[in-house]
Amino acid sequence: MHLYLNQVASGTNPNPNQLVLLRPSDGLLGVTAVNDWSITTLPGANNKAVAKAQGLHMKASQTSNNWYLSFNIQFQDASFAGSTLNVMGIFPDNGEWSIIGGTGAFSMAQGIIKHNIIQDSDVQRIYELNIHAFCTNMTSGWVSNYETTCVD
Repeated sequence: MHLYLNQVASGTNPNPNQLVLLRPSDGLLGVTAVNDWSITTLPGANNKAVAKAQGLHMKASQTSNNWYLSFNIQFQDASFAGSTLNVMGIFPDNGEWSIIGGTGAFSMAQGIIKHNIIQDSDVQRIYELNIHAFCTNMTSGWVSNYETTCVD
């Protein structure tokens, strides 16, 4: 599955999709934010969302710009409406996030999301996502590789 995650910061932006909850007075370590990022089939937050990435991220390093994140991708489009993928990892650098579970069409999902930043500014960052997962078909009782049919 090839999608785009749209991170829109608060500040001067009138439509942010994340909010800082905790900002320690002694530096950036521990800054914690809640996110409701839109996921679209084309780059840009103005496109129709097919899913939302809802969760938390926090500044987890004193020496680099690494942020720990944990979120659920809640699908909204007709094909996978109500299904979720549970994701965790580190950003903003390009790399991979772990898929550690899922529900609905993605029951018991395991896999990775390869992510690359394709646009970065003071108020918005767009990630290109390539989702690769193995899921269990809970209706038939056998394990299936949905990589080519539902999550590619």
